[in-house]
Amino acid sequence: MKLILAVLFIFMQLMFIGCSTKVKEIKQEMLAFPPYPDKPRIVYLDTYRGENVEEEETNLLDSITGDTSKKVQNPLIVKPYGVAFKNGKIYVVDTGTRVVFIIDEKTKKVAYLGAGQGASFVSPVSIAFDKDGIMYISDILAKKITGYQEGTLVFTLGSRLDFTAPTGIAIDKELHRLYVVDTKAHDVKAYDLATKKLLYKVGKRGNAHGEFNFPTNIAIDRRNNNFVVTDTQNFRVQIFDKDGKFIKSIGKVGDRPGDFARPKGVGIDSEGHIYVADSAFNNVQVFNQEGEIMTYFGHAGFVEPATFRLISGMYIDENDKLIIADGFSGRVQSFQYLSEKWQKNNPLKYKEYVDYTPKAVLERERKEKEKQTKKDGDK
Repeated sequence: MKLILAVLFIFMQLMFIGCSTKVKEIKQEMLAFPPYPDKPRIVYLDTYRGENVEEEETNLLDSITGDTSKKVQNPLIVKPYGVAFKNGKIYVVDTGTRVVFIIDEKTKKVAYLGAGQGASFVSPVSIAFDKDGIMYISDILAKKITGYQEGTLVFTLGSRLDFTAPTGIAIDKELHRLYVVDTKAHDVKAYDLATKKLLYKVGKRGNAHGEFNFPTNIAIDRRNNNFVVTDTQNFRVQIFDKDGKFIKSIGKVGDRPGDFARPKGVGIDSEGHIYVADSAFNNVQVFNQEGEIMTYFGHAGFVEPATFRLISGMYIDENDKLIIADGFSGRVQSFQYLSEKWQKNNPLKYKEYVDYTPKAVLERERKEKEKQTKKDGDK
């Protein structure tokens, strides 16, 4: 029954994508949050669906069965989840085609890992990189973590004895640790990167501090080595220190700002703000370290920028670029948080964003000026 439902889901997904691939992504003016005339803090950058999807269609049956080897030169992103950004390339774990897309941010050219291209996955979910550039992939059905360097398998971590359902992963490059969210075990496991030995576990099933109910995703705070976990079915995120000690819980079930319905992706920027993607609300809420909501962006939609359907994984890099997986619409979107660090490194671009005025406002001002000029001339 689960297999039938999964096939139907992918079929519906592909039918939607198939209808939309001949339509170019909506182009519009600068999209920022909060919107004009307020000072922008987060700016939408771009959307990615795969390479040259308007020129060649993926075989529907191959996509449903996951056999993309015939079309691996040009598949569509079907159901993205885990995302990462490294050296100008966006990495997307597609749970639908069992392929890791490697997208050049500037050229939009795509390379792949999986489906006969250097790796084979059963059900890949999340992705992370260590300081040596090794790519870590969690596989929920294979119940293991695999590591690849330049497309070559270099290690395998775990088995059915170690993991129940490994999903979200994150790497602390300073402490040389790998954190694995084991969803069905309701815990987080911390490993030493060098030895691959288990250091400690955090959590068990429950709703008390430090307990979980089907946790999914995790992110590292690069400022202090804390880590944040989305405790999905407890409708909250929890913050822990580097030793796994509980610090704080943020959120509760509800439909008000600061509440959650289905929290999934999580990320932390250079200033310590915590971003939480909610796949039910189809938005991203931003909290400070005290757990107070600061802002949010996004709403339900399939095509327009900054709209989402079943938003899932999220990654924020060292320069505050946000990469967000939009699960049901088969695309990945990028945003830029205009942090003080980013402003300092990009003064001209920041001025461009701050000085931006929408065309509609400029046109209205032009008409008002013409109207006033005419009035003055009639006097």
